[in-house]
Amino acid sequence: MLHLKIKEYLESLEKEESTLAFFRGEHEIAKRIKDILKEEREYEPTKEDVAEQMAFDFMAEYSNDNSGWGTYHGPMFVLPNDKGKMVEYPSIKRIDQEMLEYWAKRARESESPILSSRYADLVVDFSPKVLNKNADVDVLQKVVDSNIAICEKSLAEPLDCKRKIKRALNLSIQINDLKRIENTKNTILQLEKDIAVDDKPGLWGFAFKWLLLDFAKKVTLEDTEKIDLINELEEKLKRIEENPWLVENAVSLLAEYYASQKDEENLMRVLGVLENSLKTNERSNSDALLKTHAYEQIHEIYRKYASRFPEAEKANKRLSQEIGQLDLDWEKSLKEISVETEIKKEDIENYLKGIFEESKDDKLEIVMAKIAVSHLPKKDAVNKQLDDVSSKHPIQFLCTKQVISDDGVPIAKLSTLDEDYDNHFQSYALQDMQFGSFFLSLTMDELRKQFSKERILEYFEKSVVFENENKKYLKRAISAYWDEDYLVASHLFNPLIESGVRELIKICGGLVLKPNGLNGYDNVLLRGLLKNEQIFENVFSKRGYNVLFYFRLVLTEKIGMNLRNDFAHGLGKKKFFGRDASDRLFHILIWLSLVRRK
Repeated sequence: MLHLKIKEYLESLEKEESTLAFFRGEHEIAKRIKDILKEEREYEPTKEDVAEQMAFDFMAEYSNDNSGWGTYHGPMFVLPNDKGKMVEYPSIKRIDQEMLEYWAKRARESESPILSSRYADLVVDFSPKVLNKNADVDVLQKVVDSNIAICEKSLAEPLDCKRKIKRALNLSIQINDLKRIENTKNTILQLEKDIAVDDKPGLWGFAFKWLLLDFAKKVTLEDTEKIDLINELEEKLKRIEENPWLVENAVSLLAEYYASQKDEENLMRVLGVLENSLKTNERSNSDALLKTHAYEQIHEIYRKYASRFPEAEKANKRLSQEIGQLDLDWEKSLKEISVETEIKKEDIENYLKGIFEESKDDKLEIVMAKIAVSHLPKKDAVNKQLDDVSSKHPIQFLCTKQVISDDGVPIAKLSTLDEDYDNHFQSYALQDMQFGSFFLSLTMDELRKQFSKERILEYFEKSVVFENENKKYLKRAISAYWDEDYLVASHLFNPLIESGVRELIKICGGLVLKPNGLNGYDNVLLRGLLKNEQIFENVFSKRGYNVLFYFRLVLTEKIGMNLRNDFAHGLGKKKFFGRDASDRLFHILIWLSLVRRK
């Protein structure tokens, strides 16, 4: 039996629709039911009480798939309990045949569209999961009719009405009910007219999207209705063309429609409106980063249609040229963020002692091994740090992140952490490595103090991968670094590293040549050499060192230091004047020098 106060509250909603005029969502009903039950501390809620509370606590149009239910409704929250186990509320496990039958009965007898819609929709949604069969057709029809009534009587907020009428459209199409499809269509057309506001893109364009694009083959539109939808959106585009963010919403719809009709002329016309809006907008041109982002947006949308429309392909190539010719003041646009960290002198001394305090005859060999290992990013540690940071600051990993090269060119976009974990990990590993550059510099300074460049040169000449190296070249590279001529050292280290890696691959029986199609051979370049995962695994990783990941991060990855590629192609030249690049390249050489013959 239902609690008397809950029954009276629900009956008041049935009788007075005016009380729902400022309705903020079904959760308000659930909250009121909970409040009633809290007031009765000694009262034990019945199955009916629980069913009523649960009915209004589910989230409709559940966008997060963590529940794994595969349903339209999902839990209000998923949180860990005191034992660390994830708990869902409400839980689908509490729904049984008795509860579904109760909701179906309530849906059929309720006079309030808000109430009957929710009861009926839960039965439609959960019956296949709980009972392994679909709900009765009349219950499904109740959802469609109730949602139409909610929108016609404005019983919910505009965005909620929009969500409910889309649900009605999906369900009426699911059962192929032509009458209800027609009724839903008419309600959609009227709803957009009633709630559309130019500067709120979420409240317009949905009728165009659903009826002309998403469900065009399922919903019959009169020619006049099609023309009206197109003309209304075209008129809106004229009114908002100075606001690129609103223009993008309108153009994305119009462009998709004109592309589906193979109407290249109108397609290019509306894309031109977006291009002009982005290029002339004052904010989009206020600094280099925003300007680059604006051009990239235009480029992406032309690229979307380039394979199907010749004029879009021309525009795509034109934008590529324009992006390469942009005159951007990156120093003015980008802001440097610095963080101060206090490190005690004794901590630095202890750190250096741990590396250099050896009295053995082979001290240099031991020191070099310690330097190599101490400054290698450890994947497990970086993984844990990234997981910790993302759990404490989730918002920064929910937005798209743009990666800009040292020359100011956008080179990558990282989507959310779940969708693009590997690239986020690589980016975070780079940051971790950059934070450690201070200690790497201290280490290299101490190495210079304790060993002469002649002793270091002798050490490298005896290393396996440098045995056949040009001695003059090796001497010049080591001398430049020891004399702190970092620009020269970096430029000499890059080819030295590539030849060292090639020698390593050759020693281990890997391929260093490939057929060139002219009855001859080409040398495999560094990116190809660093694909020899098995060799690096055998040489380094058996002791737990992921050296291959480190080499790629420093030398060839765009979302990394990319030192070899930037050197080879003349990009990011400023970085080679500083010591960070030289220190990292010398550290790579140290790793190569550790290789010994069995």
